[in-house]
Amino acid sequence: MAVTAGGRGVPRRVATTFAALLMTVIAVVASACSDGEVDVRSVAGPGWSSYGGNAANSNFAYPAVPDDLALSWTRPTGGPVTAPITISTQSNVGVTSNTASGCNLLILDPHSGRKNFCKRMRPGIEVNSLLSDQFDQPYVGEETTFLAFNAGGAIRWRMPVLGVPLSAKFAAPGQVLVATTQGQLLLIDSQTNELVAPEVRLRADANPDDPTYGFGECVTNGPRCAVPAPPAVDEAHQRFFLNFWPQGAIASQVRAMSYAEQNGARVMREAWHADVPGGVVGSPTLSADGGTVYTFSRLGKLVALDAATGKTRWTYDNGGYGFGTMSVSPDGLIMPTGVLGAPLTLLRDRGDHAEQVWQRKDLASVSLSTLTDQGTAWTVIRDKGKDTLSLAEVSTADGSTKRTLPLPESGGFATGVAVSARGQIATATNIGKVYFFDSKAEID
Repeated sequence: MAVTAGGRGVPRRVATTFAALLMTVIAVVASACSDGEVDVRSVAGPGWSSYGGNAANSNFAYPAVPDDLALSWTRPTGGPVTAPITISTQSNVGVTSNTASGCNLLILDPHSGRKNFCKRMRPGIEVNSLLSDQFDQPYVGEETTFLAFNAGGAIRWRMPVLGVPLSAKFAAPGQVLVATTQGQLLLIDSQTNELVAPEVRLRADANPDDPTYGFGECVTNGPRCAVPAPPAVDEAHQRFFLNFWPQGAIASQVRAMSYAEQNGARVMREAWHADVPGGVVGSPTLSADGGTVYTFSRLGKLVALDAATGKTRWTYDNGGYGFGTMSVSPDGLIMPTGVLGAPLTLLRDRGDHAEQVWQRKDLASVSLSTLTDQGTAWTVIRDKGKDTLSLAEVSTADGSTKRTLPLPESGGFATGVAVSARGQIATATNIGKVYFFDSKAEID
């Protein structure tokens, strides 16, 4: 049965999970002691390892979600949740919250929702989704500082920054990309805490003495916030894409940055920029092949850009930008995030235009959605005639509802739907409650 955090029920898989983890550790140690060369550089974990689920911000899940999915536990965070939650390699849930006191960074155990560890961090933590590597080690930012923890919560290192760091990404094995609200770009060695490339400051008005300069405008994508949202990274082509507002410009733009090596050293430099009519809202999203960058404009349009040149391929009137992000599948399906309560809509990228596949006007979507490899999409909807919410799975073929799972004592909206490497699902409402779903066979 489902239990709340603090309950006495212990799933039968605990011993199995521990044994698997122990065998993994033994294998790593044995390999490290052998004569063979072992690459232990940190990379994104196989779970929902970062904002957007992956480096591309595509909110797409490959693992199969079990047919007997059921609510396993819920947990209040003590304050509003505004950043999407993440799930680590071992299915630990990472969540940040805007709490008045106590912990505002929590790592929750997947079996019961109990805290593996929690921290009281400085302001700015609430806009960060954790980055988790294959060793379950989290990376996260607060005003003036970006930090790396070990899996037990001990601080491995700190990196001073200008402004508030945004949700980080891996740009290469052992290399973490950090962009800050004041336009500072850092490429950091995840083990040694040394810069892999010279830092870049995109704006001359970056203020080291005022870490929250422009921070208040990041939610509205205002001009004083140089970079309001996390980047999208294309590791294969060694480039990343930013929502960037140049100093003195009338609107924000999409800026592509290369971090390829020059003369044996990494260098971050502009590859191109694209001025989107009305300016940009939210984070860029990459197609699976790295060929297309998708973004939302302030005019409510979805814009597709050529990732190599920045040339506009097409625009589509979405009727509103909402959270300013989306879910994109490898075969070109796009589920945009509309304004709260907007109809759930599925589009397809046809290369030179986007076409609507279907729209569910009877479903009031209140969440960033997640497309899956099983031909479905998961989203959070507002229950008809009620203020409560439910987790819903729909078919991408025709939009039909496959199943609906209530979120007890819910309200407001959800920040996204995270899918673990084992097919578990976690979501959080903005009022500050985490919901974790697992197979009934694992809960009983």
